[in-house]
Amino acid sequence: MLVNFTFKNFRSFKDEMTLSMEAASIQELSDAVVKSCGEELLPVAVMYGANSSGKSNVLKALKAMRDVLLNSVRLNPKDKLEADPFSLNETSASEPTSFEIQFTLNGSKFRYGFDYTSDEIIDEWLYEKRPGEREFELFLRSGNEFKISKSRFAEGIGKQDATPANRLFVSLVAQLNGKVSQAILDWFSNIEYMSGMDGKGYAGKTLRTIFYQEDGNEEIMNLLYQTHLGFSGLQVIMNTGDEESVDSKTVHNIFDANGNVIGQKEFPTDKMESEGTKKMIEIAGPLVDAIRLGKILVVDELDAKLHPFLTRKIIGLFMDKEFNKNGAQLIFATHDTNLLNIQYLRRDQIWFTEKDKSDSTELYSLVEFRDESGNKVRNDRNIEKDYINGRYGAIPFMS
Repeated sequence: MLVNFTFKNFRSFKDEMTLSMEAASIQELSDAVVKSCGEELLPVAVMYGANSSGKSNVLKALKAMRDVLLNSVRLNPKDKLEADPFSLNETSASEPTSFEIQFTLNGSKFRYGFDYTSDEIIDEWLYEKRPGEREFELFLRSGNEFKISKSRFAEGIGKQDATPANRLFVSLVAQLNGKVSQAILDWFSNIEYMSGMDGKGYAGKTLRTIFYQEDGNEEIMNLLYQTHLGFSGLQVIMNTGDEESVDSKTVHNIFDANGNVIGQKEFPTDKMESEGTKKMIEIAGPLVDAIRLGKILVVDELDAKLHPFLTRKIIGLFMDKEFNKNGAQLIFATHDTNLLNIQYLRRDQIWFTEKDKSDSTELYSLVEFRDESGNKVRNDRNIEKDYINGRYGAIPFMS
């Protein structure tokens, strides 16, 4: 599970910021807190902020770290790295971007990070903390100099000289059958990024899972029925040809004058259903897949096209330990202020983004927010009303 994610000099973020999934010492919704390797962790975090405030960039930073690592294996020595530093400062544009992540894996807590530019990896590090032990350095890289633990990271010994300047060491060691390194890459591959504005790209996964009755099929159908989208069934049609394609039809009951079901009628989903219904069908597969496999699902604009009830339903799936048995986590951005209620979210799950005077984004959580008198936000506050009234910042400024 993700413990926290720290990043610096990425897109609209000039300074170092941390998104933490560690549970604070507060009482609301305590049943949702998950214990992993001695850590008390949160299954959900949500970003609020004005348009162009940088909330999407928090999610993109996590995606960028994943992509740099997973794509490292494909790089030739002279290839450029995908770097996107803060560009509104005369020095930041030429300085490294920094990513560091802490996560639990196979009974240990790992801390992995790297600093990089488009040309090279500047620094890279990996630490492990096993239960009852202090944190131990597995390797430390600075430029072309490496310090590697012979006892705890033997898989990396002798491989540093084969590491190009633009290649991450963990990626190279994993390619050479390093078990710890491969486990770390596998963990990163379980970070799924989705755009909530366009769900069509995910429809195929959902519909193929249903058609072929793959793992997750029953959970997908149960989720769609539980959200009361207005249809009684979903028929999937697989079109074979030069390129396999998949479509669906929703099945609706036909009633007589007394309200009795006397038949059924099918409608093409794409032509006859609302945008919200289509999106829910499209994303049901990735949602169930994430929960079933314990993935981290990162969604920008989760609420787009969805009724607030559906957004709350999705959050509830991740917050419910009976359904979310493998520690899946949901991190998303939204404008839906209906969620700003401790019935649905804890104060440590609510995050805000706001631009400072230099147009750099700041990231802060509701639980750490202090008013002008230095007071914390009480759990009996009307959080939605306070946010709309500007009490916590992170709203549009209208001149």
